Amino acid sequence: MFKVTNTKSGVKATLSGFKTDAIASKIEACKSGDCDCDCDPEIMAKIDNIEFYSTKDGSNIVVTGDIDAQTLEPMMKECLIHTP
Repeated sequence: MFKVTNTKSGVKATLSGFKTDAIASKIEACKSGDCDCDCDPEIMAKIDNIEFYSTKDGSNIVVTGDIDAQTLEPMMKECLIHTP
């Protein structure tokens, strides 16, 4: 499952059925700017913070900034769960 929803300060993504370690390393790469994804620099500039945490039901990513789920969801899917 991969679901992205809007929040008051950005978006929240809920993922289940994926390896937490793999997602966490990709999130860290995005946060440091060393991401291998083909992310839109204009959208990335609007992101203030990315938080990642795991629960018993899966993983959650909270992205704060001037972004919305409709814009960010395709980028997140491509970067986080796409396998070449």
